[in-house]
Amino acid sequence: MARLNLALRAALALALAGAAHEGWHLWRANRDNALIAAPGRIQVDPATPPALVFAKAYDLARHGDTQEATRLYGALTQTGDAELRTRAYYNLGTLYLGDAARLWNARGVLEYVRVNTLVSAAKENLRAALRLSPGHWDARYNLEYAYRITPPPKEKPKSDFKASKGSVYATMPSLPGGAP
Repeated sequence: MARLNLALRAALALALAGAAHEGWHLWRANRDNALIAAPGRIQVDPATPPALVFAKAYDLARHGDTQEATRLYGALTQTGDAELRTRAYYNLGTLYLGDAARLWNARGVLEYVRVNTLVSAAKENLRAALRLSPGHWDARYNLEYAYRITPPPKEKPKSDFKASKGSVYATMPSLPGGAP
């Protein structure tokens, strides 16, 4: 009878420990869901779960703070969760692409270097998203858009060299190798 009581107490203690552990996880999930619903309250630090960092970055991008959103998405690309990394790369590419499109539409060729840099960064991030998830059609669409809005290369100044002799040897600095 004493052994049965001891076994029951041990089982009861294990059940309480399991219930406490599950309760803590439920409390934490409820807290994270409440923060995701109101991402303005999220304070990002190194211990912040990646899902909350993603929600904060998304909220910042939605409200126009693309620089901070870019920084947070960049940090998320280093996480171990492939799905989250895919989404971070996709959102990074989309942010760069949106900035490039707005800049190109507002300033045109005057901002050629910045637009080209932003489009290149967008393409790089969208390709990274597609490497992680080849079936990501939104990333494919945006990558195609990035290729379409890539500004044409700057024209090189025309050379003013005018050959006057009919022979090609006239333009060579020395005799070709193998000549006598």
